[in-house]
Amino acid sequence: MMRFPLFCVVALLGAAVSAPAQISVEGRIGRHVIGQVVVGQRDHDHGHRGSRGNPVPVRRVQVAPRGHWDTVQERYLVPGYWDEQHVPPTYGWIFDSCGHRRWAVVDAGGCRRVWVPARWETRTRRVWVPC
Repeated sequence: MMRFPLFCVVALLGAAVSAPAQISVEGRIGRHVIGQVVVGQRDHDHGHRGSRGNPVPVRRVQVAPRGHWDTVQERYLVPGYWDEQHVPPTYGWIFDSCGHRRWAVVDAGGCRRVWVPARWETRTRRVWVPC
């Protein structure tokens, strides 16, 4: 029973040794830098051989484009609109029909519609400027 798993492991190792060696490692750092390392001969690229006929590692790195971030200010028009504002009630001294002075509500308050006129505002945003 113990020979069967050992036999499978030896057979797999033998198959792995006889197969052409190729190791590929790829990585991505951020969104601008991409790296790739390939050791061994690829099927579609036969030109990567050293002086002794051994495979030469191929290294490809994509570097971030040159440039800088810049802050841009833009003017834009905010159109006019109706706005509902809450007005609290106001209290004060009033005279009743008999001429007596008493504390009461002068204005009931409530919600009022107010027109807000159109106006210009400035927006600030960051843009990438390539060199």
